[in-house]
Amino acid sequence: MLKWIYSHFDDHIETYLATVALVVFASLVIFQVVMRYVFNSPPAWSEELARYALVWFVYLSGSYAIKYQRHVRFGVVVDLIGKKVPLAQRIVQLVILIIWLAFLVYMFFLSIEMVRRQVITGQLSPGSQIPMYLVYVGLPLGLSLMSFRVLQHTLRSLVDIIRNPFAPIPPSQPEGD
Repeated sequence: MLKWIYSHFDDHIETYLATVALVVFASLVIFQVVMRYVFNSPPAWSEELARYALVWFVYLSGSYAIKYQRHVRFGVVVDLIGKKVPLAQRIVQLVILIIWLAFLVYMFFLSIEMVRRQVITGQLSPGSQIPMYLVYVGLPLGLSLMSFRVLQHTLRSLVDIIRNPFAPIPPSQPEGD
């Protein structure tokens, strides 16, 4: 049962969180448009909350992109190396993943400090009067999910180096969807 729960959340956590953020964003934008053009009385808080929901959506979608390897990457050099020396390609990929993970962890700790400062100052958003740390906490959440996904890829890459060091690797394919 616990394995199923872990597997389910591992497969869908970004989808659930990003979907909620996107639905909130879209609903608030529609509400804002209706209030502005039908009732001629747009509330200031709805535009602000829609902006914050969009920011959360972006932070959470970064993890989704990493999970399915839809993030921006430059595979030309790695593909050229792979044609001649597949082990070298695997090692380069592993090094890139480790550097990326280190960057995400560093940014995570900086984002935690940013949230901590927002809690200390007690700053409120101008339109909706919600605590600003609630807006900023999306960044460490997104960075932690991204770090988890990069760690998963790093471990898979390490296992691939151990199991198949000399097997040919197909070149990376451009996404067509």
